[in-house]
Amino acid sequence: MIVVALKKRPTMHENEGGGNWAVVIAAFFVQFIVCGITYSMGIFHVALRQVFCESHFDTSWAVSWLLYTMALSGVVFRFVASKLGCRFSIMLGGVLAATGLALTMLVKQLYHMYFTFGGLTGLGFGLALTPSIVAVERSFHHGRFQALSCVMGGIGAGIVAFPIAIRYLLDYFAWRGTFLILGGVALNLCVCGAIMAPQPRSKEVKLLPVFSCLPLKNTLFHAMCFSHLFWSFGTTVIYMYLPSYAMSEGTDFQTTTFLIACIGLASFTCRMIFAFMGSNSAMDNVTEVLCSVGIGMVITGICPLLFQRYSGQVGYTILFGFYSGFWTTFLSQVSRELIGPQYIALGTGYLCFMIGLGCLIGGPAAGLLLQEEYRFKYVFYLAGACLLMSSSIMTLFKVKLCGSESDYQRVNKAEKSEPLLPEDCYRKSTSTISSKDQLFPGNGDVIVEAVVTSV
Repeated sequence: MIVVALKKRPTMHENEGGGNWAVVIAAFFVQFIVCGITYSMGIFHVALRQVFCESHFDTSWAVSWLLYTMALSGVVFRFVASKLGCRFSIMLGGVLAATGLALTMLVKQLYHMYFTFGGLTGLGFGLALTPSIVAVERSFHHGRFQALSCVMGGIGAGIVAFPIAIRYLLDYFAWRGTFLILGGVALNLCVCGAIMAPQPRSKEVKLLPVFSCLPLKNTLFHAMCFSHLFWSFGTTVIYMYLPSYAMSEGTDFQTTTFLIACIGLASFTCRMIFAFMGSNSAMDNVTEVLCSVGIGMVITGICPLLFQRYSGQVGYTILFGFYSGFWTTFLSQVSRELIGPQYIALGTGYLCFMIGLGCLIGGPAAGLLLQEEYRFKYVFYLAGACLLMSSSIMTLFKVKLCGSESDYQRVNKAEKSEPLLPEDCYRKSTSTISSKDQLFPGNGDVIVEAVVTSV
């Protein structure tokens, strides 16, 4: 997820007060619910295949449409949060997601789920996920990084809790009852939205263009787009087919849910490590290569050997969880260093489209491969190769340009004479999302900010 903002610099008294931490708690549970249900896609995949007796290819489309819709709706429908407020957007998303999950229990054919679970629920999750971060950004200034770190912790916590909970729900209430109960859980997004106090907004609001042509002139931006594509493709395949792969090696369904929880625990731990390191922490080139390319090579090469034993499967999930948690920090840092938040801000639409495209085609492509080879190791070879490609693209550009003047530095030098945005944008504010990097130096009252995170 790529989040950006152009807004007035807040004063000290605007962000003080313990009540703002209630917004953090509400945003934490938004991430907890949305990501917990979404990242349980592998559990849903196994259950739906058993119910409808369809192939991996046909079954994978239900979750793939969910991910694709969620990735794009946060950008396409951002005017909802901008014009009507974060509270309204989150509550509307909660109603739509709960409706989609509840209607899913009524379906009689698998393709019906493409519209209920994939379309309606994905739209609701997209409307709720992004504005929850917006609300936190607007409530904090000096403690913003710590607040966001707590919110992002909800992602790992959701991945730990929901797969195990869904497995028990499937045992006691079958799949229809499970989706109905999850609809009730998703309805709690409305409660989280109600906690988001309406923020005062200026009458002058101008949204940044998310499909600007300017980023397309930057070679590094193209590399970043393809890096996002390979990353989303590989991670979608792993989350979707990990339980099926483990079961093909003799692990029972109840135990495979613990593997997904291990990914969430490792990812949560890794995110918290970098959070305590601080927002300005830096990593040397050796660490970046070892963590991104090195772990990617391990994931690609030895996954069939690890899956022969349950202990090896747990080791694989911990390794992948740490890798996914590290990649968020690595990609955000390298993007700021090499490309600059200007191009990220103006190219949000392209990046989200590439993420959604990888999520959409990853599962079905792996399903087609399974129909031809009937062996999961080739699917995980494909996923690992995509993760390795994603890491290598950004790492190679960083190593190549190490010590030379980056595009970001060149843009900053030319910014006064030729700004990327029209001059009137510096006098107005957008109400999308923000983090902590000042981009467009102006009169000191307006700042532009950007951050890259993973869904």
